Amino acid sequence: MSLFKSLIFIIILPFMLFGSQQLVVVTSWDMNATSGMMVRYEKEAGGYKAISAPVPVTLGRSGLGWDQGHEPLKREGDGRSPAGLFDITATFGEDSKANSALPYWYADDNLICIDDVNDTRYNTMGYLNPENPPKSFEQMRRNDAVYRNGAVIDYNGEGVSGRGSCIFFHLNHPNKRPTAGCTAMDEEPLLELIRWFDPNKKPKLLQIPRSECKKYQKEFAGIECE
Repeated sequence: MSLFKSLIFIIILPFMLFGSQQLVVVTSWDMNATSGMMVRYEKEAGGYKAISAPVPVTLGRSGLGWDQGHEPLKREGDGRSPAGLFDITATFGEDSKANSALPYWYADDNLICIDDVNDTRYNTMGYLNPENPPKSFEQMRRNDAVYRNGAVIDYNGEGVSGRGSCIFFHLNHPNKRPTAGCTAMDEEPLLELIRWFDPNKKPKLLQIPRSECKKYQKEFAGIECE
């Protein structure tokens, strides 16, 4: 390899290996808003560049709750979608064939997400073990089919009891009513989002009220707040 190519490789390698190169930004009008707008960004040499038009999304029935730092904090059963910065770690769906390059959960009748705050498996997804079932869990193959396709938002990845569980991107309800704490949208933008995810680009979600957006522009140069 020539010296010139070696230098280029050394310069570009950190950019490739560190930080998220795919950023989903959801902004709401305020902490109590039950809807917002989503824009997808990709990282370039000069910062983040929008690669999608704004998409309407539906948030929790109580608005947003912070993952840490200040109130209102997100808690189990509060009806708030988490506010903060989160990895997007997997997708799921009712088709046995994966819908994304991310790790995929096939949502058959046995796939569940555990929301029992007293269970050591709290806020984890897996297949139901009839010999050791949790006392409370969410069925991932639902009659209303809003989980027909979706993605896992890695909120409360440490499974801190009572801080919230089972947070996803998923389909809107037919009447677009607020969610129990997830971020929902229509099917076309959801499928486009899921297919766009690249595990090598470490996709993340930044979900915040508009009043906080400018604080994140230093870390994520190029994101828009208006």
